[in-house]
Amino acid sequence: MNKQRLFGFIALIILSATVASAQTYYQVGVTTGVNYSSLRSDLFTTSSGRSGLVAGFSVALGLGDHFELNPEIVFTQKGASAKAVSFRPEEAIEVFSRDYHYNTFEAGVIGGYQPVLEVPIRLQAGGFFGTHFNYGDNRNENLWVGNYENLNYAMPADKLNPAFAGLDFGPVLGISAGSGQLRLNVRYYLGVKNLYNNLDYVVEGHRISTSAFRVSLTGYLK
Repeated sequence: MNKQRLFGFIALIILSATVASAQTYYQVGVTTGVNYSSLRSDLFTTSSGRSGLVAGFSVALGLGDHFELNPEIVFTQKGASAKAVSFRPEEAIEVFSRDYHYNTFEAGVIGGYQPVLEVPIRLQAGGFFGTHFNYGDNRNENLWVGNYENLNYAMPADKLNPAFAGLDFGPVLGISAGSGQLRLNVRYYLGVKNLYNNLDYVVEGHRISTSAFRVSLTGYLK
């Protein structure tokens, strides 16, 4: 992530705090839920996504009758399983599943617009910034991705492990339902960072990016 994007995200947080001075209400609460994530890449076919837990806290800042701002910080489990193959001399190519699982601490700022005051439903849009860690071990499993038919054009699957330790960011779209002390949020997170760039000494031009569908419930303390 370049410095301009980092400074832009910090400015967004500062702006959120400034706008909060005009709020009509504020609430602080605990958020829990489930997250289903996936990976997109030209190096492998995703065989399945990863279901994981979400836990953290959220703040609701009321900005008039129709608008609300929701800064949040959560821990969530992400990743996916990729198709990988094993090449063995004079044997048929065998297909396996290789897990690329990692965990994330994630900060987000999501704005909500409630079109009808009598209906407690808000349309949401915003952005997130996360840092990945715990990308697994580096055991050589003799599994390959990049090309499922020719070993000469494939790469060891374990070489991609370091790609899943680093930063990610992107837009968020969703919907929120509820008022008072309980809110149900259904959101889609689209990572735009190319995680492949976290790798060293590899061929340039490939791409790995993330996406996630999340359902969470926030219970506010006041």
